[in-house]
Amino acid sequence: MVFTRARVAVFVDGCFWHCCPEHGRQPGVNGGYWGPKLERNVARDRAADEALTAAGWTVVRIWEHEAPEEAVERIIAAVDAVAPASRGARTE
Repeated sequence: MVFTRARVAVFVDGCFWHCCPEHGRQPGVNGGYWGPKLERNVARDRAADEALTAAGWTVVRIWEHEAPEEAVERIIAAVDAVAPASRGARTE
């Protein structure tokens, strides 16, 4: 998800594909393929985070196992943190 005015980018990462520290696991078969593949995924995630942050964006990464309510709270907090600057003179 992207909140363009607030410049907040939200990624929902799968535990397997992005090596979750709680639930990520290395496959028992074909490790020669999967190990490097998963490492590249994580490296690409970090590169995207760095590029977006350098461009003035806030990055929020949600794990697939996170409770939706907690994920929503983190997203709202990130958007609200920049809301005054991004909303300008907003009328309620």
